[in-house]
Amino acid sequence: MTQHENRPVLLEVNDLKVHFSIRDKKQWFWQPDKSLKAVDGVTLRLYEGETLGVVGESGCGKSTFARAIIGLVKSTGGSVSWLGNNLLGLNEKQWRDIRSDIQMIFQDPLASLNPRMTIGDIIAEPLKTYNPKMPQSEVIEKVRKMMMRVGLLPNLINRYPHEFSGGQCQRIGIARALILEPKLVICDEPVSALDVSIQAQVVNLLQELQREMGLSLIFIAHDLAVVKHISDRVLVMYLGNAVELGTYDEVYNNPLHPYTKALMSAVPVPDPDKEKIKPLNYLKGNCRHPLIRLQVVYLELAVHLLMKAVLKQNLY
Repeated sequence: MTQHENRPVLLEVNDLKVHFSIRDKKQWFWQPDKSLKAVDGVTLRLYEGETLGVVGESGCGKSTFARAIIGLVKSTGGSVSWLGNNLLGLNEKQWRDIRSDIQMIFQDPLASLNPRMTIGDIIAEPLKTYNPKMPQSEVIEKVRKMMMRVGLLPNLINRYPHEFSGGQCQRIGIARALILEPKLVICDEPVSALDVSIQAQVVNLLQELQREMGLSLIFIAHDLAVVKHISDRVLVMYLGNAVELGTYDEVYNNPLHPYTKALMSAVPVPDPDKEKIKPLNYLKGNCRHPLIRLQVVYLELAVHLLMKAVLKQNLY
């Protein structure tokens, strides 16, 4: 149990599914489409002020899960509740009201910014969308204050995105997401395209802004060290499924699912005495590789479930 679980529930996801219909090039036209299960039955709760880290390999459904929450991808089944209100099935006008409370920071900092707009106009766009009657002087003042808050000089307000570095562009994206003072920010791999030193700056900035503004975060990343640094709880996804959810201490120090164990074992360990496998010294025969042990675990689990089903059939 984390310190946030006695706080109000902001977001509740129950058995969320996102399936895509795909056609194989070798399929005949009368054959039905195949179903790609990008997200398949994810359930969780997000509490006020909490940071939930989401990890998993590429293609496991992390970004699709995030986009389904905010309505950018249509859900196939399940439910998503925001402050007790179901979000699935809302029309565009209703989503517009919700998105003032839920904002998103995208992976590619430069591609997510309009190259024809100045950064002042980019940051001000949500304000003008939700408060069209706000005086221009007040809009500019809010934009300047937000720029200072994210570490950008206000005198750069009339410059264009291509004049900034990747880290600065991500700060612009953060400023745009926070200008409406949302309650939840979904960070879709916000540091994966940045250098390591810039990653630390952006992560520290997000933590500082979270403390100042009382934000809740869903932080998606590949870097397990970054997720451990920023998260209160960690969700591990594999092939569209949530295979493990717990505090960062539980998931990192005592993983229960075989995939989580394999994921954690892939983290580099700075141990000079650790045995290294050289390409010229491959063993012959049945090598006891960790992946083989993982396959054995899955096989044992399958046998256990099969025996359980057989016993149940015999009993009833």
